[in-house]
Amino acid sequence: MSDDVLQVYLKDWGFMNSQLATLREDQLKQLINMEISGKRRETWIERLHQRYSKLVTARQRAELLAGGTL
Repeated sequence: MSDDVLQVYLKDWGFMNSQLATLREDQLKQLINMEISGKRRETWIERLHQRYSKLVTARQRAELLAGGTL
């Protein structure tokens, strides 16, 4: 997803929050970095990171249960 498209997510809290479940890890990471280099809104960064962390944890857990290692 391009920066221009992702920028739409950073314009409105309600929209961003309603769409977080549709974003992949890489997109969330990009949004976090965009927010940090832009407006630096603490609550936005925290919310994006919460969702990012949830996805990372779910992926790692699935990998572990499939016999993988960290």
